[in-house]
Amino acid sequence: MLIIFERQNIHGAISMKDLTSDQRRAVVDHLLLRIVKGPCKLQRGAIQDVARMFGRNRHTIADIWKRANVSLGNGDLPARELVCEDVSSQKKGRVGRKLKYNDLPERIRAVPAAQRTTLSYVAHAIGIPVSTLKDYYKRGTLVKYNSHVKPKLTDVNKTARVKWAMDFVHPTELRFHDMYDYVHVDEKWFNATRVKSRFYLLPGETPPHRTTQSKRFITKVMFLTAVARPRWDDAKSECWDGKIGTWHFTETVPAARSSRNRPAGTLELRPINVTRPIYKKMLIDNVIPAIKAKWPAESSRSVVIQQDNARPHVAPWDAAVVSACTSDGWSMSLKCQPPNSPDLNVLDLGFFRAIQSLQQTHHSNTYQEIVDATNKAWDDVDPWSLERNFLTLQCCLREVIMAAGDNSYKVPHMKKEALKKSGKLPESVMCSEDVFETGHGLLADQDMALVTRELLLPPNCHGLGNERHIDSARKSRDRCGRR
Repeated sequence: MLIIFERQNIHGAISMKDLTSDQRRAVVDHLLLRIVKGPCKLQRGAIQDVARMFGRNRHTIADIWKRANVSLGNGDLPARELVCEDVSSQKKGRVGRKLKYNDLPERIRAVPAAQRTTLSYVAHAIGIPVSTLKDYYKRGTLVKYNSHVKPKLTDVNKTARVKWAMDFVHPTELRFHDMYDYVHVDEKWFNATRVKSRFYLLPGETPPHRTTQSKRFITKVMFLTAVARPRWDDAKSECWDGKIGTWHFTETVPAARSSRNRPAGTLELRPINVTRPIYKKMLIDNVIPAIKAKWPAESSRSVVIQQDNARPHVAPWDAAVVSACTSDGWSMSLKCQPPNSPDLNVLDLGFFRAIQSLQQTHHSNTYQEIVDATNKAWDDVDPWSLERNFLTLQCCLREVIMAAGDNSYKVPHMKKEALKKSGKLPESVMCSEDVFETGHGLLADQDMALVTRELLLPPNCHGLGNERHIDSARKSRDRCGRR
């Protein structure tokens, strides 16, 4: 069945889209079946019939046949063996009416960015119709960009980010550390539903009706997730997915009163506030044992657990944490990433979004349903997305150095899917000599002890020094607490 796309212009006349290459070839195929024996001729009325079939003028069909008729010869060959020239459209590149506003880029540039949030605002600001501006937009004169609010960085934060990124660069090979000895941990809220969701429906199909008591208080549960970079496990002769575990901060308590859903005393799941003792217990009882249990046997036991600087997080020198990290012959350590730097953690870079996109495909109403949906998404998420996130993190480290520690850069794309298919996906991202020298130049004039003191964090949290600064930083923090 042929589908003809029609549209009306401003005068009410019907105009049609150009035939595609496949449609033009189909025109020729239909006409080849209408050839009479003898000299190469079409049956009487063949062009008119095909024109009516495709909803086009007979002259359009005749032009296509004229192009295909070049190599038909004298008609001695049977119709099914006739060879035709290419009849695809000869319109290549940009075709159509030339646009008349040559100074449009300069006029748009003069409009403040805050007034360029919609095409209507831009058209009104530069004094042209919206429909005209849309034509320019389709031709690439304008591009759409989504701006996201990012953490505000101080000069100290920027210096810490540059030093953090430089510590991952191998000085002789000029490539970033492969991060096979790093475990990234972070927390995230998983909601029962999103305030705004997109659905692809059939014409006339009713969209899902979703309701909630308040958009500000949607049912949600916080999870702590730990991941490492996927790799080949020689002991098991299989690829380890790098997924160490995800745990929810909840407790099972009896219902205080009856409701229409359950009687009083029924055990049900409830979220709990994440405090430092709660986080510490989760780290010692779940995260560290899971690392020891799932870590590939051939990999190094010197593991770095990277966390952000959230207030509930424990200090790397905590005695109980250090004891758990160094027991059973392991040499694990806890390390804090630079403050205000979610772009330096693979979970925030994209793996949480991969889990959430799968979790949102399951409808949830209760806390238990959220937990079940999130655990199902954790099991189903593709480990390849985690490998991509680690390579993206290395690219972000390079961009941090080039941006002098700022977060104003655009997350780079290295076409990992294409590199993987061609077998050229690198294990580590290269760091050019210019970027390496730029990083050293940025840190040459900085007093790293001053940066550490202003951050009020021990140097081993940011890779900015050595152990002798820990006591002074701890005393400085205690004095601030007494104030």
